[in-house]
Amino acid sequence: MNQHEHIINLIAKQLRGLATAEETAELQQWLQSDVECRQVYDDMAVIWQKTGPLLANPSFNTEKAWLNLDDKITQLNPRPKLPFHTLISTLFTQRAVAAILVLAVIAIGGYWYSVKTQWKTFTATNQNETLTLPDQSVVLVRKGSSIKYLKKFDKKERRVELTGEAFFKVQHKEDQPFLVTTDKSEVKVLGTTFLVNSGEATDEVVVVTGKVNVTYKNTTESSNQVILTKGQQALLTQGHIYQSPVTDSNFIAWNSGQLVFNNTPLPKVLQDISHFYGVELKLAPALTAIAPAVRVTVEFNNQPVDQALEELRLITGLQIKKEKDKVIFYRK
Repeated sequence: MNQHEHIINLIAKQLRGLATAEETAELQQWLQSDVECRQVYDDMAVIWQKTGPLLANPSFNTEKAWLNLDDKITQLNPRPKLPFHTLISTLFTQRAVAAILVLAVIAIGGYWYSVKTQWKTFTATNQNETLTLPDQSVVLVRKGSSIKYLKKFDKKERRVELTGEAFFKVQHKEDQPFLVTTDKSEVKVLGTTFLVNSGEATDEVVVVTGKVNVTYKNTTESSNQVILTKGQQALLTQGHIYQSPVTDSNFIAWNSGQLVFNNTPLPKVLQDISHFYGVELKLAPALTAIAPAVRVTVEFNNQPVDQALEELRLITGLQIKKEKDKVIFYRK
């Protein structure tokens, strides 16, 4: 028995009230492992509720059918005996109905499970790549990031799971919302263009067109949702949601190849360069207080990281040094 069959059998036993404590605990662990697992269980419960009464209470008259069969058997063999239908009913009816119910749930649920869990994972391994989803929405996936999606979207919603960073161009469908989930957040839209960047400690959502609803899952605040419209962004970090206008276009620099700074504070410049090139840039402790007053105006266009850092060094008059995997800016 494979894992899918094992899970379906556990659900069937749970619905019949026959699951042991150990089986119940295993099922609960599976249910908590992914939001789609809960959906599988809920849909199978509906199958059970709707199928059970139909099988337990068939529309035809079973008693009359058994009696007709008894009469025919008696005509062929008139010896006194326990009525055939009584014997069969006593031995098998209850067990048969229960068995049919279980088989129905396993068969229907197994089919549903196999269809609904046909997830595909798309990973941009060596470069930024474009993915077209089943609904014709287009996703630009950043190098090193991945998208998990169903081969066929559910009729009620279009859900994908993101690890890393991606830019979405979603087809508008009023009755089928599009949802992007990460470990920390859920972004719900009807049709728009937006970016989601899921990092280790923070999530960032930037809206280019349309409107999105952002839910922060990792917070205890009473308000864990914000609505973003064109030109707005949200930063989800340390249990808080920070909403602000978009002040530059560097959030999509990893695709355009261009970094543009116009009288930008140095800490912001280092943050964007770090994100673009994937290197860790730090300020020496002595510069932390004065760095925001250092303003930078420069444009980088697909330049090598060493060349960009050297140009920044000349503009700011600071020195740079490498320590392990970090580049530190300091003043002599």
